[in-house]
Amino acid sequence: MAYDFLKVEKPSSIEDVGYLLKREVTFDPEVVAVVSSIIEDVRKSGDKALLSFCRKYERRNVASISEILVSGQEISSAAEKVTAMYPELVKALDVAYENLLLYHRAQFEREPKSWYIMPQNGKKLGQIMSSIERVGMYIPGGRYIYPSSVLMSFVPAYVAGVKEMAVFTPPQKDGNINEVLLYLFWRLGINEVYKAGGAQAIAALAYGTETIKKVEKIAGPGNIYVTVAKKLVYGITGIDSLAGPSEVLIIADKSADPSFIAADLLSQAEHDPDARSILLTTDIQIASETISQVYMQVEKLKNRYGSDFNREVTISALEKNCRIIFNPEIDFLVNISNAIAPEHLEIAVSDPESVLKDIRNAGAIFLGNYTPVAVGDYICGTNHVIPTGGNARFSSPLGVYDFCKKSSVAFYDKEMLATEREYIESISGYENLVAHKNSIKIRFKDEAPNKKVVK
Repeated sequence: MAYDFLKVEKPSSIEDVGYLLKREVTFDPEVVAVVSSIIEDVRKSGDKALLSFCRKYERRNVASISEILVSGQEISSAAEKVTAMYPELVKALDVAYENLLLYHRAQFEREPKSWYIMPQNGKKLGQIMSSIERVGMYIPGGRYIYPSSVLMSFVPAYVAGVKEMAVFTPPQKDGNINEVLLYLFWRLGINEVYKAGGAQAIAALAYGTETIKKVEKIAGPGNIYVTVAKKLVYGITGIDSLAGPSEVLIIADKSADPSFIAADLLSQAEHDPDARSILLTTDIQIASETISQVYMQVEKLKNRYGSDFNREVTISALEKNCRIIFNPEIDFLVNISNAIAPEHLEIAVSDPESVLKDIRNAGAIFLGNYTPVAVGDYICGTNHVIPTGGNARFSSPLGVYDFCKKSSVAFYDKEMLATEREYIESISGYENLVAHKNSIKIRFKDEAPNKKVVK
C-alpha cells in the first residue's frame, strides 16, 4: 500500500512549530457530568451504589462486596497456573520486578528523610518523612491488560513503606480477572483486590464505603472516565497524575539509524490514535530515510503480526500527530524539545551526554541508539508512569517520593521566642491577625519585647 502523509518540515524559529506546544486539557462536559453523578452516588450510598454500577456497566449480577472481592484461592490458583503456562513471561516479569526494586531502592536511599538544624541556641528546625499509610491502585483489566503497570505502580509504593494497598481492576467479559494480573498480585503480596472498574472504583477508593476503607492516594492509569474521576476526587485524596496520550520525541544526528527511529516512532503510535511521535534531526537524509522506513515497517508489521498489529490506530496516530522536523542546529532542536517537554525523549546522537546537559524538560530520557523507550516501558527499572502533555515542565515520573509525605518540625524555647517575638507581632499586626499576635503576647504576659540592636 502506498503512503504519502509524512513530510519533512524545516522550521527556522520556535514559532514555526508553535502548534506542537498547544496542549489544552479539556474533558467532554457530558463525560464530566456522568462521572460527577457516579461519584456523588457512591459517596452517598457506598456499597449499594458501587454494586449498582457494577451491574450496570460490567453486566454482572453482584449482590454484595464479597462477590467482587477476589479470594486468596483465586489468586494462588492463578499464580500456579500462570507459572506453569507462561514460564518465559514469568521470568521476564520477575526480572522487571527486580530491576524496578533496584532502581527505586536507590532512589529512596537518596531521598532526604528526617533531618534537623539548630541555627541558634533554643531553636531547632527540621523535617520528618513518613510513608502514606493506605494507597489505592487502579489497574486496567478489561480490554487492555498491562502487567507492567502493576509493577510500575506497586514497586515505588512498596519501597516507600506503604503498608496497605487496595487494588481495583475491571473484570473481563467472563467476570474474572486476567490470570497474569492475579499472578502478579500473588507475587507482590497484594491480597485486597476488587473486581470493579470505572469512575465508581475511583469514588469507592476516595470516599470509602461501608465495606471498603478509603485511601490517602490513588495511582494507576485508566480510560477517560477514570481520568476525570481522579481529577474530581483530587483534594479528597491524592492522585499520581492525569495521564494523557503517549508521546515520544527523538533528537537525532547523522549517526542515528533511520530504521531504529522509525521503529520507535511506530511503537508510540500504536498506543492510541492521539499518540504523538516526533523526530527532530540535524540531517536531512536521516529525515527522508526515516519516512521511508516508517512506511516500510507499517507493512512489515501488518504482514508479520496480522490482526495483532493495530494498523488502523497506528496509521491514524501517524497521520494526525507524527512530525519529521529538520534543522542543522542541534541547539535549536534542543530548544524545541525543552518547549515541548515530552513524556519520552530519545537522544540518538554520537555524543548523547553533550545533548543531555542542556535538557531541562523531559519525563524519561533514553540515551543512544540502543536504548529505545521499550526498555523503560518494561525492564530497565525506571518507571513508565511519566508526565504527559507537557507536564514534564513541572512534574516527574512516578517514584518513591509520590508515596511519602514530609512534615516540618520547629522547636523554640522561651528565650528564643522572646528574641523573635517582636518580628512576629509586627507582621501579624500589619496583617490585622490580632489573635496571632495575642498568641505570642500571652506567653509573656506583661513582659516587654526584647529590643535587639542590629549591627
